[in-house]
Amino acid sequence: MITPHVETLFCDDIRHEINGKLSYIGVYADALLVPAFPATLPKLCVSIKIVSPAHALLRSLTLRVLKDDATLQEIVVDEDQLASATDAFAELNDEERQRQHVQTLQYLLEFSPFHLETACTVQVRALVDGVELQGAGLRVDQMPSSPDLPS
Repeated sequence: MITPHVETLFCDDIRHEINGKLSYIGVYADALLVPAFPATLPKLCVSIKIVSPAHALLRSLTLRVLKDDATLQEIVVDEDQLASATDAFAELNDEERQRQHVQTLQYLLEFSPFHLETACTVQVRALVDGVELQGAGLRVDQMPSSPDLPS
């Protein structure tokens, strides 16, 4: 059985294609390395997916993007917005919901420019129906210096 969770993806850009697909450009695996601090990126994009069982309709959702303990952005999804986002699932009968397995809500965020004063971790937290869920974070650090090469 699927348990509610948050999927995060950090990248340089998210492009909307003509056919409805999304292209993620410059995806970061687990770390973003900069030559030195302070640093400024032209843009940092975050794709956030809230995944939950199709039979458990969401009643409340708050998303927070944090840089260490500082909140960069908070999104409180009100009941009407949540209801319209989950209407497709609400209209399904129990048997159809079981076949669907999951429902997903996706949010695409952009921070431009993205200022970095020091090493940090960017992370996403979601408060879903009173339960806090945490997505994978992005560690921001300085590139290791390369060893001196013999002359």
